[in-house]
Amino acid sequence: MGGRLILAMDAAGDACSVALGAVAPDAVTLDAVALGGLEVRASAKTPMKHGHATALVPMIDAVMKQAGVALADISEIAVGNGPGGFTGLRIALATARGLGLALGKPVLGISSFQAAAAQLPPDARQGLGGDILVLIDSRREEPYVARLDADLQFRTAPHFMTMEEIAADIAADPPALVTGDGIDLWHGAWPATTKRQPAAADALSILSLAADAAGSYAAKPVPLYLRPADVSQPKAPLK
Repeated sequence: MGGRLILAMDAAGDACSVALGAVAPDAVTLDAVALGGLEVRASAKTPMKHGHATALVPMIDAVMKQAGVALADISEIAVGNGPGGFTGLRIALATARGLGLALGKPVLGISSFQAAAAQLPPDARQGLGGDILVLIDSRREEPYVARLDADLQFRTAPHFMTMEEIAADIAADPPALVTGDGIDLWHGAWPATTKRQPAAADALSILSLAADAAGSYAAKPVPLYLRPADVSQPKAPLK
């Protein structure tokens, strides 16, 4: 398969992941990518809450060796730009930007909201008939929240929401689907019409979005910080 060769990475959540993929020249949309336009050459993922700084670069090396590809051969680099854990997010972005500078390759920032929702197959998304509500774990009591449409474009800007605000939001406009790694932060009942699918952004879903030829999901590789300082308590420890 010819075309673009993309190195994707993510360390914003509770895992460190890397993926390398080749995009067919005729795969010009996200649906085309999902239907065979993207060949994953190699990937790796390790769950972790800490230690992204020491894990990411060796993981990149391992993925490149597994694929038998040199870094100089890649076309571009894609990285999750959050929101997520501050340390992991900074590590991944600094690594991606450093590689891009050293190799003279473009670096794309991909939203964790869109990458989490991209775990749902395109045909399932198109049949929802309503919004996708994405909740991302903020490491506090309240999650980061955004609404997307079936094409994974933002219907509301990413923001930090209290539980009271979430309750009012879903009552006023029940989403068709709720996803993300912050679903369990909400302890209330979801509307009967709302489907629930936990999912987290990772390098593979970031790769699929970066493969879109139109650049519909590509942003600047800068961190998205949404959490105001000192507005909520850390999550209570598990008993």
